[in-house]
Amino acid sequence: MNSMHKFLPYAVVAVFAACATAGQTQPTQPTAQTSAPPRAAQPQVVPVRLALAAQPAADQNAAVSVYQQNGASVVNITSIAIVPSRQGPVMQPQGVGSGFIVDADGRILTNNHVVQDANQLAVTFQDKMTAPATLVGRDPDNDLAVIQVDPNGSDEQGNALRDRLKPVTLADSNQVVIGQTAVAVGSPLGLQQTVTEGIVSARRTPGEASESAAAQLDLLGGAIQTDAAINPGNSGGPLFNAAGQVIGVNSAILSQSGGNEGIGFAIPTSTVVRVVPELIQSGTYRHPFLGVTTVSLSAIGQSARQQLGLAPVQTGVLVVDSTGPSQQAGVRGGTRTVTINGESFPAGGDVIVAVDGQPVSTSGELRAYIENSKHPGDTVRLTVVRDGQTQDLQVTLGERPAGTGASPNSR
Repeated sequence: MNSMHKFLPYAVVAVFAACATAGQTQPTQPTAQTSAPPRAAQPQVVPVRLALAAQPAADQNAAVSVYQQNGASVVNITSIAIVPSRQGPVMQPQGVGSGFIVDADGRILTNNHVVQDANQLAVTFQDKMTAPATLVGRDPDNDLAVIQVDPNGSDEQGNALRDRLKPVTLADSNQVVIGQTAVAVGSPLGLQQTVTEGIVSARRTPGEASESAAAQLDLLGGAIQTDAAINPGNSGGPLFNAAGQVIGVNSAILSQSGGNEGIGFAIPTSTVVRVVPELIQSGTYRHPFLGVTTVSLSAIGQSARQQLGLAPVQTGVLVVDSTGPSQQAGVRGGTRTVTINGESFPAGGDVIVAVDGQPVSTSGELRAYIENSKHPGDTVRLTVVRDGQTQDLQVTLGERPAGTGASPNSR
């Protein structure tokens, strides 16, 4: 990404002194011998003295106290790959990201995409001390990973690494409100310990999309949207509230230029507290699996509804395919093919209108409930409409197979 620094030109200021004559005399006739004209009076040079005003004792900006409280908890993460060469294996930096300390045992939370291609990891603390780290566990679908430095290690001066471990405090992201202060700390473009401030712009549900397909969010647990400046390198860093508590993990930006455009997304701490303990315990996270592929009825036009045999005012999600747990429970997917605007579409499937008594109007809402509230082996009650009749079906959730991705329409 190319950048251009524009400097303001210096302003050249000319200072003029207007001297008025105290008195004037009448002109005299010239004489044969003239004398040299009198020398003009030289202006008095007054030395310029500059003074520095005292900084106010307290700055009301929340970012000041947030950084003072938590700057030492935020680290820079360098991922290193070992690549072959003619001279043998060579260590090659893959990228730079951010992370933050979550406990006194040296565990650090970051994004999965920061560490996924690394053979080695290096963590740099606020005071520039660097230590090696190992991978503890990662969850690609939630884009979360835990790495760890040795708390019993020491720096070149023999100072204990444990003294640098200052865990953050996590806040309940479910209580985040739109418009509240948001402060991001990280290493954008490799510039460590960078602080930016903004607000919480919105809260996004899983699979939520704008009119642009590129704006679709793939974060399973939804996202906190912020206008605090986030750039490549901020990934994995914390998003704080004004009290200095972490409300999310900075993960993605929506940008046409590749840089900050004021639309950043953070993984909420409600996802963190659910996923991270399992990553620490087993190295992976087991995702619940319902086994349906759906389409939100709100995305289907009236003419298409008629061809699909759907009521004009029906809400919910249409099941186009049912496999695994849902199929075993009797959830019905499409039974016939209908051509709409030249495309084949499975029709005749159940319409899911509620899960455990909670109304469902979009695929994202169904996905969010299953992912954020349930675990493999749990049972959910699906309320479906089939052939105009409403019925309840009990589904025992399975474990989502690895590598099946996180499509917003499948769960």
